[in-house]
Amino acid sequence: MSPLIIETAVPFDELEELRAKSGAKVRLVLLSKVERKGIRLYRVSVEGSEEEIELFMEKLRLARAGG
Repeated sequence: MSPLIIETAVPFDELEELRAKSGAKVRLVLLSKVERKGIRLYRVSVEGSEEEIELFMEKLRLARAGG
């Protein structure tokens, strides 16, 4: 199982809260912070089984869409 690397504008502490609320058994590792066109992006490694990563990513998508 290789980790999924994502770049997101969601702050790392909010990602950790979302992970806890989702119940997904994943580990989040902050790799770096970059700024592009005035927007801070967080590069994060999402580690876990494919099913757990998908569960977390679905909750992230819903949270960002207002769901």
